[in-house]
Amino acid sequence: MLIVVPVMGNEGMNVNVSEHFGHAPFFAFVEVEDGKITSVEFNDNPFEGNHSQGSVPNFVIQSGANVLIAGNMGQRAYEIFVQNGIDVYPYAEGTLKEAVASYLSGNLKSNYTGDRAHDRKDECSEHNDKQ
Repeated sequence: MLIVVPVMGNEGMNVNVSEHFGHAPFFAFVEVEDGKITSVEFNDNPFEGNHSQGSVPNFVIQSGANVLIAGNMGQRAYEIFVQNGIDVYPYAEGTLKEAVASYLSGNLKSNYTGDRAHDRKDECSEHNDKQ
């Protein structure tokens, strides 16, 4: 299973999860087998700072991701992932290690209502539906 997480750096499992999906400088690609991490790879976000609607989700989809763990994300990005069969866990916080451990232990929520005020205070409302 491939878990993709937008992160703030590429220095290992202690990097922080990015608070804004589309503006993350890096993506961590975490391969998991039998509930254990077998590899972690970091790639630059090719659309950081300048992305059109759908570009970042399509980048993640093309990686073969099964699961996306993210901070904040727009409604359209969420819909693109769901339409492509990717399980989405928004509003993750902390480090990559903590986020993946929370997922593997079943402690992350996968529900997304699109109402950020209800789901979680949005710290970056720059483009609610433009990812």
